[in-house]
Amino acid sequence: MFDPSPPQACSIDALSMSLQMRDQYTRFHCDRVELLGDQLGRLCDLDDAQRTHLTLAARFHDIGKIGIPDNVLLHPARLDDEQRAIMRTHPERGERIFAATGRPDADEVARLIRAHHEAVDGSGYPDGLKGNDIPLGARVLTIVDSYDAMTTARPYRGAMPHAKAMGILAGLQGGQVDPDVFAQFVRLMDGQP
Repeated sequence: MFDPSPPQACSIDALSMSLQMRDQYTRFHCDRVELLGDQLGRLCDLDDAQRTHLTLAARFHDIGKIGIPDNVLLHPARLDDEQRAIMRTHPERGERIFAATGRPDADEVARLIRAHHEAVDGSGYPDGLKGNDIPLGARVLTIVDSYDAMTTARPYRGAMPHAKAMGILAGLQGGQVDPDVFAQFVRLMDGQP
């Protein structure tokens, strides 16, 4: 008798394949962010369920880019204001896509995906959340996403050295970046227990 995989597993596999086929950079970026996010989540004392939500959100935080037109997603230079506005819709698109998986934890994961560009000072998007109104998993995701984006080559610039990326993130504390989560990220990067 044929016993197919659970529908949620199929949905996740389909999302992974979609992301990979859409844009190789985004797929590998998400893989790296997932690994860093899990490590940082441990240092931030997230429990097993929260870390599972975080790693899924990290893996699919950019899934909403599937709906971004090529002339924006693959643009070989910095985006203009109109293009940036389009790109900024990807967290909401990603939230809707992940929520459609039907997983029991879809809402929790989708919430982190939506919030991964929020900033602790309220200047982020899409909702302008501030401080602890941003889920801790999303504050972790903001840091590891930013770090990986800076330290890998993009179509419009080369990879940034580790020390420079860490300096930029340090300067964003209290603005885009949660200072307490950043302190744990420094521990992670320094290999401290």
